[in-house]
Amino acid sequence: MLSIGCLSRRGSTVSSLEVCRKSIGEKLVLAGGAATLALASGTVAEAAVVSAQGTPISPPGTFGVANWDIDGDSTTDFTLQNKNFAGYVIGVLNEINGGRFVAASTVSSGGVAKLSSGFEVGPSMPGFQFFNAAQTQITATWGGTVAGDLGSQGWSTGDIAFFGFKFTSGGNTYYGWGELDLHGGTPGSGFTITQAYYENTPGATITVGDTGSAVPEPSSCALALLAAGGVAAYRSRRKKAAL
Repeated sequence: MLSIGCLSRRGSTVSSLEVCRKSIGEKLVLAGGAATLALASGTVAEAAVVSAQGTPISPPGTFGVANWDIDGDSTTDFTLQNKNFAGYVIGVLNEINGGRFVAASTVSSGGVAKLSSGFEVGPSMPGFQFFNAAQTQITATWGGTVAGDLGSQGWSTGDIAFFGFKFTSGGNTYYGWGELDLHGGTPGSGFTITQAYYENTPGATITVGDTGSAVPEPSSCALALLAAGGVAAYRSRRKKAAL
């Protein structure tokens, strides 16, 4: 709570009432500036792009599964698997719980669309979709080369490109993007998710390539300037009073 006290100045020609008014004004300027700065800081912190946990991540070098928990809530969102199928060693991406990859709207089963920087991942993506009805097993590599589930959507061995995803946590849906390196190498483990980011505001769209630069929103900038102006005004008054 702001405490405002007024004292008369001995030997001064300024009346006690004027001193009181100046004291009140100065304190209100300071309090308002501090509150405005706090509000501006809070606005910046509310929405942010967050680096996903657990990256880089690849399937195990031998048959097995690597669990990817994007936000560290102890719930697996996707798995990367090295497995044997019909005598072939394949690398698989599995959608788990509420985790889903962005796929082209032209495919009828599963897939991972190859996205460009600037693509917006969110609830509405014309020409693209999430397969929400069921979890999907997506074959990424087959015997060391890129398999049809990725190849049909523009991926080739050696690509380093972007993909989109969503996951759920605490009953909310979050959208993100990641970078997939199809480096080949050992069959079954020839791909790596090198990095990923998500928007920590439930349901908010994220732009592929956005890594969360700390640039204040326009409204926050305005508030910060207002606060700075209040502090400057107070200092100016102090200087004049000293003359």
